[in-house]
Amino acid sequence: MTAAHPTPEGDRTAASPWREAAVGGVFLALGVVILVLARAIELPDRALAVSPRIWPEALGTGIIALSVLQIVLAFLATPKRDDVEPATRVGVLRVAGFVLATLAFGLLWYYIHFLVSGMVFVAALTWIAGGRGIKDLILFPAGITVVLYALFALLLRVPV
Repeated sequence: MTAAHPTPEGDRTAASPWREAAVGGVFLALGVVILVLARAIELPDRALAVSPRIWPEALGTGIIALSVLQIVLAFLATPKRDDVEPATRVGVLRVAGFVLATLAFGLLWYYIHFLVSGMVFVAALTWIAGGRGIKDLILFPAGITVVLYALFALLLRVPV
């Protein structure tokens, strides 16, 4: 049985409401940028049942709503901090690896077909997350890539 201990004033691992609100503010700005860019998508001359803007607008609106919720809860909620682990070097490196892999995927996809770049991307994310076996690094990425390709390229006719 562990008792809750107050956080010492000098403990830098304790998250302050301002730090949590700042994260929400960053994503709020990102959501606004996505929404503005989505509104810049030109609509076709003929009417469509579903606009090409629908998914980017939905993502931007969702990010904005969740960011506002994050900011509000940063000041109103009294979180229980016993179960929150401090950030570690490995965790920061994994997040940086995910971001770099995503940027590399966007660049690779420009030059190489989606099936190759998608499989490399999913394998890289799996490796960063700790997957090491044949199933993790070959079969799982191949399955995910084929499902995504079938859904978007074959069924929805999205150009890849």
